[in-house]
Amino acid sequence: MSKPDNLFTRALNALIEGRTRSAERYVAQFERDYGKKRDRVNGR
Repeated sequence: MSKPDNLFTRALNALIEGRTRSAERYVAQFERDYGKKRDRVNGR
């Protein structure tokens, strides 16, 4: 990558990274809230 990214490309990459991190946090929170309830046998 000898050619530096322009402002638009850097802004777009930052937006994508932010949404990726947000989605990862959402999935982690969902697994903490609902994941353990589904592991029990017969729902007891």
